[in-house]
Amino acid sequence: MKIVMVATESAPYIKTGGLGDVVHSLSKALIKLGHTVYVIMPKYAKLRRDLSRKAKEGVSLYFDHKWLTFDIYEDILDHVRYFFIDYKDYYNREYPYAPPKGDYHDNALRFGFLCLASLQAIRELKLNPDIIHIHDWHTGLLPLYKGLYYHDLEKVPVVFTVHNGMHQGIFDAQFLPSLNLPWELFRPYGGIEFYGKINFMKAGVLFCDVLTTVSPSYAEELKQSCYGLEGVFREKKYFFGILNGIDYDVWNPESDQLIISNYSVKNFKKGKLKNKAHIKEIFGLKTEDYRPLIGIVARLTAQKGFDLLALAVEEIIKEEFDMIILGSGEDRYKEMLMELSRKFLNFKVRIEYSEELAHKIYAGADMFLMPSLFEPCGISQMIAMRYGTVPIVRRTGGLKDTVKDVLEDPKNGTGFSFENYDPKDMMNSLLRARVFYDMEFCNSHRVWSDIVKRCMKQDFSWEKSAREYESVYSTARMLRLYDH
Repeated sequence: MKIVMVATESAPYIKTGGLGDVVHSLSKALIKLGHTVYVIMPKYAKLRRDLSRKAKEGVSLYFDHKWLTFDIYEDILDHVRYFFIDYKDYYNREYPYAPPKGDYHDNALRFGFLCLASLQAIRELKLNPDIIHIHDWHTGLLPLYKGLYYHDLEKVPVVFTVHNGMHQGIFDAQFLPSLNLPWELFRPYGGIEFYGKINFMKAGVLFCDVLTTVSPSYAEELKQSCYGLEGVFREKKYFFGILNGIDYDVWNPESDQLIISNYSVKNFKKGKLKNKAHIKEIFGLKTEDYRPLIGIVARLTAQKGFDLLALAVEEIIKEEFDMIILGSGEDRYKEMLMELSRKFLNFKVRIEYSEELAHKIYAGADMFLMPSLFEPCGISQMIAMRYGTVPIVRRTGGLKDTVKDVLEDPKNGTGFSFENYDPKDMMNSLLRARVFYDMEFCNSHRVWSDIVKRCMKQDFSWEKSAREYESVYSTARMLRLYDH
């Protein structure tokens, strides 16, 4: 199959979260299965690879009441062919989505244009796809535009993946004419009206052929509650939850060049101890080796459970855990974490995005904490397990699907989980993990090592997920043929 992905980010060009990892890793996995994959995305000001080759110059498009002209750049990475929409007025900015103080005022136009320009690029470059696969609200208008203006692509189905239902792309109705959309679409039932506004995600859900999200549990959660869109999700007949994977070329403790000592499931003890000593030195932790080290690598947002963490930090430190946190994000969480690090000697924070430090934390920590308010899929817990770092998670979304609680399933358990968004519940999970950890390091029982081994043997590679997407693509093609 020829598959065109349309997204706002892809590693390694630009990545602000899990979406960037998914787009590139899934594309690579699909190519390994024999498919051809193209990715279309904006040409932002700050990409991590230089682009010099143009696929097409001077493409014109009528948008926002005028003719706009853009160029299309191209690049090939890991056999994936990338195309970049270069329209400087929209994408030549310091931040891809929003500056720290709030959204760009014209985000409706920036991402509406991406949808229209991507369809135009497919036509101009004669890509002739079998499937168009779009990601998150920013691409939600694409199936609507395809139906309105691109009848030559009528037989090409669109698969829409929701990575995070919280962010929906809701804008003032005044943008409708600028977005080349008729007012007839501004209706609550069968249209994109949403409490008096335009909703990009609603458009994607309604007008795509098949809808997916990033874990089976999150699919069920979206049907129950999604900030007002749950009814639209419930009515979608073809809706699948497919768990994300992780890129084993990138996340592999046996070959990872960013960690101080490589190791495998056969010799992880020495390797993890060396990595633990190294990361503690980097963060300035001068404590005994036997103390359990908790790691967190996350965006500093409410979703990731930092409000919960703040309520429990004092007890965590009192119970003689060490904790290191790496992340960047909202100012209020930066200030909160820095204040806690000044208050507690064994609580260390780095406010930055660092791929290298992230690798070192996954390799060096004993436990990995994810007390998420919600978590559509989560890849950090999968990476942690790959590196033999035992996850402690809240039982929500993809965390529920990937982490088996040791107490509920002693033979197959890979971590510790708690149900309620409550500091006592979280603390109980940490202390349960502590019991197993101490049994080994104080009494020479091998129970902790057994958990670590089970973690490292889990298969979260992309191949299984890519095969599920193959099935979804086939379903979408059948539906489109059947309908026409």
